[in-house]
Amino acid sequence: MKYLIFFIGSLAVALMIFLALTFSFEPGKTDELDLEKPIVVVVKATVAGQPMNFWSVVQQGINEAAKEFGVEVNITGPDHERQINRQVNILNTVIEENPPLIILAASDYYLLAESVGVAEEKGIPVITMDSAVNSPYPVSFIATNNVEAGIKAGNEMNRLLSEGGDGAIAIVSHIRETATAIEREAGVRQALEKQIITGTWYCENDQKIAYENTMEILKDSSVKGVVALNEIVTLGVAEAIRDSEASNRVMVVGFDSAPQELAFLEEGIIKATVVQRPYNMGYMSVKTAVEYLKGDNIAPLIDTGSVLITAENMFQREYQELLFPVNDE
Repeated sequence: MKYLIFFIGSLAVALMIFLALTFSFEPGKTDELDLEKPIVVVVKATVAGQPMNFWSVVQQGINEAAKEFGVEVNITGPDHERQINRQVNILNTVIEENPPLIILAASDYYLLAESVGVAEEKGIPVITMDSAVNSPYPVSFIATNNVEAGIKAGNEMNRLLSEGGDGAIAIVSHIRETATAIEREAGVRQALEKQIITGTWYCENDQKIAYENTMEILKDSSVKGVVALNEIVTLGVAEAIRDSEASNRVMVVGFDSAPQELAFLEEGIIKATVVQRPYNMGYMSVKTAVEYLKGDNIAPLIDTGSVLITAENMFQREYQELLFPVNDE
């Protein structure tokens, strides 16, 4: 009898605990963040200021994650990637507003570091996206492994030159001190260590300057290959190759997947392009921010990946969503 009373009592206590837990936790409520201010994303260039396909797709990922996780996100930045001082000023203003977290795509590896230090002093967590900054403070870095991506571009150039004959190679880059430029060039040079590289040309992420640089490069008949390190640069290089009718003589390997780049790829003006996953980059930056603010453990480094695309594989099913994303907004 005593055991029966004990059993019934235990069952009653268990039932009370179960009911308490059932009514205290509502699905979708415990995981929501109650933020007084929006998370702020400081990008290199706004979509309105410079309609660069890469940043447009990054923003799609940011907006989708913000909607999915129920947080408000403000996106700000200069009109152009070369406006580094402007980005520093914008970041400083954002820090003064004391947001819960800042996601930063730094235009300069060194010049943004001091401002990140100020954020650290104020206790504002920082996540870096796309391009790193010279500071140990950011809690996570979400980007393409740019050295690896550069190696992919360099290896493809090696393959192209082995088929079409040896020759010198020129590198056309975007902005000298941005981490993406530094790391991609390092990867390219690592892969092309046995080749002759005539030099690196910088264009301040200006398509016209990239075009003019390429026209100058083409005056050297020994140049048989050009590696272009981002979307804007690739477009400028490809236009120069097209206008010079040099696509049979000079191999071009580029970066990214703007619609015009893919058209150049189909035409054979660009032989290959290393395509990043900008949607994933934007989405994962917000997802990681939410996880951090909830107190979850997050990875200090998230590689969003890249893939080498050629005219031969660009229409394969596995790459359709990557190359031809549908904007539902």
